[in-house]
Amino acid sequence: MIRGAIFDADGTLLDSMKIWDTVGVRYLASIGVAARPGLRSILFPMTMEEGSIYMKEAYGLEQSPREIAEGINGTLLDFYCCEVRAKPGAKEFLEELRRRGVRITLATNTDRVLIKEGLSRTGLLSFLDEIYTCGELGIGKDQPGIFSRARDRMGTRTEDTWVFEDAVHCAQTAFLAGYKVAGVADAYSDQEELKKVCHVYLPDLTDFNTFYERSNEIK
Repeated sequence: MIRGAIFDADGTLLDSMKIWDTVGVRYLASIGVAARPGLRSILFPMTMEEGSIYMKEAYGLEQSPREIAEGINGTLLDFYCCEVRAKPGAKEFLEELRRRGVRITLATNTDRVLIKEGLSRTGLLSFLDEIYTCGELGIGKDQPGIFSRARDRMGTRTEDTWVFEDAVHCAQTAFLAGYKVAGVADAYSDQEELKKVCHVYLPDLTDFNTFYERSNEIK
């Protein structure tokens, strides 16, 4: 029986992974600079500070690394405020969980300001009991601590708590920590690997009834 649900945001509730794939290109375009091929792959493993320094040096930008970081954050904020959409079925899925008395929290790698804007825009914010971010807690999703904090807030047992994730490494962390895991398909994740670390695989969030029936069958 599912009594608590911990959702990821980007790629799970929000169709937002594309902005992280293109934010460097978008920022450069906003200041009249064309990005060279492969920028996303270069920036992906870097922190914001490292990426800002790289962009300044690689593109000879007049802006300081701090100004570049602020510009990138502004690009992200514009997206979450004005463009982001919910994944198909997300609102109805949360509504059905609430209707059945399931507690709901959010655990995300993304900054609170961005996520709250995106959830407000898409009408999902009101369904959540609390939001936890890796930045505020000082832990990543390679550790189960953020899930533990969310579960404590809901007052549910680990075995009665489901974690909804699109990212393979995050789903694996929850799986190994004893949570029930629902893998949510997203174009930016490896679906075959995701299927290996979840109890239920969801091609999308539009079929709540099937998920709920299967969740009650899994011990």
